Amino acid sequence: MNKRSLFFTVALTISLTTLLNISIRNLPPLGKCLDPFQGIWQNAETQSVNLPKSLSLPGLQACVTVQFDKHLIPHIIAQNDTDLYFAQGYVTALHRLWQMDFQTYAAAGRIAEIVGLKALDFDRLQRRKGNLYAAKNVLAEIEKDHTLHNVVHAYVAGVNAYIHTLSYKDLPLEYKLLNYHPEPWTPLKVALMMAHMIEDLCGGDNSIENTNALHQLGKEKFDFLFPAYFEKSEPVIPRNTPWNFKPIAVQPPAPLQIPQQRTQIGPTQSNRASGSNSWAISGKKTITGAPYLANDPHLVMQLPSVWYGMHLQSPTVNVFGGTIPGLPSVAVGFNESIAWGVTNAARNVKNWHVIDFKDESKQEYYYDNLLLKTQWVTEAIKVRGSNTFYDTVIYTHFGPIVYDEQFPSCQERNHLAMKWLGHHPGKELLTFYLLNRAKDFKDFEEALQHYHVPSQNFSFAAASDDIGIYIAGRTPVQWKDQGRFIMPGNTAAYEWSGDVPKEHLPKILNPTSGYVSSANERSTDEYYPYHYHHYAEEHYRNRRASQVLCKLKGVDEKAMMQLQNDNYNLAAQESLPLLLKEVNTHQLNEEQKAAYQTLLNWNYHNEVDQLAPSIFQAWQEQLNVKLWGSLQNGECALPTPCFYRTVEILKHHPRSPHLDLGEYATVGELIHAAFTSGVQALEAWRAKHQKPYRWGDYRQVFINHLANMTSFGLYNLQINGGDHILNANEGNRGASMRLVVALGTQPKGWFIYPGGQSGNPGSPYYTSFVESWRQGKYIPVTIDTRELHTDEAFTLTLRPIS
Repeated sequence: MNKRSLFFTVALTISLTTLLNISIRNLPPLGKCLDPFQGIWQNAETQSVNLPKSLSLPGLQACVTVQFDKHLIPHIIAQNDTDLYFAQGYVTALHRLWQMDFQTYAAAGRIAEIVGLKALDFDRLQRRKGNLYAAKNVLAEIEKDHTLHNVVHAYVAGVNAYIHTLSYKDLPLEYKLLNYHPEPWTPLKVALMMAHMIEDLCGGDNSIENTNALHQLGKEKFDFLFPAYFEKSEPVIPRNTPWNFKPIAVQPPAPLQIPQQRTQIGPTQSNRASGSNSWAISGKKTITGAPYLANDPHLVMQLPSVWYGMHLQSPTVNVFGGTIPGLPSVAVGFNESIAWGVTNAARNVKNWHVIDFKDESKQEYYYDNLLLKTQWVTEAIKVRGSNTFYDTVIYTHFGPIVYDEQFPSCQERNHLAMKWLGHHPGKELLTFYLLNRAKDFKDFEEALQHYHVPSQNFSFAAASDDIGIYIAGRTPVQWKDQGRFIMPGNTAAYEWSGDVPKEHLPKILNPTSGYVSSANERSTDEYYPYHYHHYAEEHYRNRRASQVLCKLKGVDEKAMMQLQNDNYNLAAQESLPLLLKEVNTHQLNEEQKAAYQTLLNWNYHNEVDQLAPSIFQAWQEQLNVKLWGSLQNGECALPTPCFYRTVEILKHHPRSPHLDLGEYATVGELIHAAFTSGVQALEAWRAKHQKPYRWGDYRQVFINHLANMTSFGLYNLQINGGDHILNANEGNRGASMRLVVALGTQPKGWFIYPGGQSGNPGSPYYTSFVESWRQGKYIPVTIDTRELHTDEAFTLTLRPIS
């Protein structure tokens, strides 16, 4: 080789080596990432637990046994609670570290540190909503309580014990691909995870959209389209339940003033699909003579999963259920005496107030006869590959001003401050700690006294044959329409006037029906003496559950599972007779006639191979466009009536002056036109995709990767069900976990979720539950470790360093 060739070879080698070990924009250093001994190849797993059978860890007081069953579910047996939560932190980090870490970055508004400018607006919104402020308040409650302090610090120590074992080759795959490293875990990160869950479950509202609609439509039309109460609704607490207390009186300001402004902000989270279900059945209706409980909370479906199954056992507790990675204790589950589940009560606990500043300096604002000072917080948002972005958030006594002329940029200079109970949580983690140890309804109720946000319907069943529901969470005392619209911020007259006393919160114990249930419907009827705004009310799933539950006898786990996976479309059964009679069959083409006949022959079950659910869905969509399209075409976000209200209007008020029929002379003509347009849309879909519009294909259900890494997600899942169906799923929201529990002398459980125990895309346990979940199957779970098959389990012993 001559000197020139040698020079180019050396130069090329140096260039490639340099290229493969530097980061270009957001790409990882490819040489390091593709290194067969250190890089992503090390994340391919061929066995369930890639650990020695014994580990010595600093921070432990005694030996802890961790038995991983054949599904990779850990059964942790500790000799004291400190070691129990240390081990929970360690084992959770073992399988879900990146997920936990990434979600705390998201909650704190720090994603731009990882992915760059494309996340800047997301981070700004998180900062402006005050999520870090909320987390610091969570942390303050943790540190004030001796039990919580010990639990959280033990959990944090366990997570850090795992992090300290990691070299580059051991890092979860996403750290390598996104080119960053885990930070030490802290109690603040636990608090951020709690704030993240609170924001997800009670961060939605529709007061901004409602205010836009109120000013565009007028009060009379608004109230017609969006009634506060529905006459035939079936609430969680049965209608006409007597309320044996004297409520706190509250009067609205007179005259009522809603700020005369419209905003381009929106839509908010309030319109997203929801579908949580929970019920408990008394022993008088079961085959065993003991209660059963079922719960399927419907959260975002993601990979790694929202849930991580775990069994925790110490001298003070023996509990199994779904845990939230990043949070200690079991969130939904059962112990030797009770089982509990949750559904979102969807109470509005967020108010928006328009701030009236004294002048453009925004240093002071009017509040009755006072001038109150603002507090300015500069948020330094680090942006990968770019300069740090500085955003100024102005805080008022209500809370932060989220929206102003700087964010988002719009012509109206709205200064909207957010007053949100999520900023001032209670001791929610203590609630779950106590629920894990509860023995009866008294313990259950006492545990919920520490619970502030988000408002939840807590279902309950005990081996003693008690069943009940308690609607837990802080509820502001409000007058009608308070919180339903944007409120003035220059007077105390529009602020909440305290909280509903805890003894006045709705609950029910051992009803004569033999069951209790909740499915995101309104908690109470209109005679409950405290007003609250319910921003995401359900009208079908709850009634379908009651239809089945009231008839069930000799209930066993199979009946509970069948109901959780029920695909009956009550909305179709109630509305199709009305809709079909308005279709003029003489004016239909051959495709439309076939679709019409398909609906006539439908059994009202939404199953993947059927065409009828797709036809009904397309018809609903076109009805919405033709009836309410004028609400969707403006610059401002406006709500549209739900399908339940739409059917009520079509059935009982077809000649209402509040209906804008556009080019159609009658409601019947509009319904007919919506049908033909729906079939036309389906035929276009069939032509585009070159296949029939089967429900499983037409309605897309998918599970995204948490960081939207497409290769690590699942798409076009063929699953029965749909929106407003007990087996509720739409897009990436659905049954994030299903749990069935049979109480008795020795409780039994069945459990599944759309994911797997491992957060590693290279593990066979990354999606190992998905197919069973899709088919409505479950895995049996236990809190009796004697039932574990030792030949199918891996036992890990965690030892203190002597």
